[in-house]
Amino acid sequence: MLSLSLLPLPFSSLSFLPFFTASQEPISFHLIQISSFVNSTWIQYHGSGWVDDLQIHGWNSVADTAIFLKPWSKVKPEAWLSSGPSPGPGRLLLVCHVSGFYPKPVWVMWMRGDQEQQGTQRGDFLPNGDGTWHLRATLDVAAGEAAGLACRVKHSSLGGQDLVLYWGVMVLCLVIALGLALWFWRHR
Repeated sequence: MLSLSLLPLPFSSLSFLPFFTASQEPISFHLIQISSFVNSTWIQYHGSGWVDDLQIHGWNSVADTAIFLKPWSKVKPEAWLSSGPSPGPGRLLLVCHVSGFYPKPVWVMWMRGDQEQQGTQRGDFLPNGDGTWHLRATLDVAAGEAAGLACRVKHSSLGGQDLVLYWGVMVLCLVIALGLALWFWRHR
């Protein structure tokens, strides 16, 4: 008979005492393991290792893989815009998707000119299978106020050159695509 103390916990975290770099700045190392009890004989493990807020490796017992990330490498984000489900009559939910970036810290905001839109809602950071991250930022606006809005993305891999995606350009592309579709439909 197994004692309960021998079973792995569903979530465990191990932190090591900080150590110091040559510049005497403390650095911490953390291991996180999540255990999923599928049934009485099968347990799945997902884990990651972190130096401060930088993930340096991960593992997955289902795929039987371990990923060793190079914390000094940076991966540029990709971004695109879409609309979400309508929050109500005459309203639009603008969605800015940012994906494929590493390291994790990123700044995403809906803007009008240089003004941050305070209604911007950022979702949770979600991991991609390759060790990079995905994030969504949404903004609920009146349909007539969407023109002139842009999503701005700042990330360390961009070298100070922010990504800026303009909502009006997307609307123009959709209008052109619908116009072409109608023209082809009428002339078939």
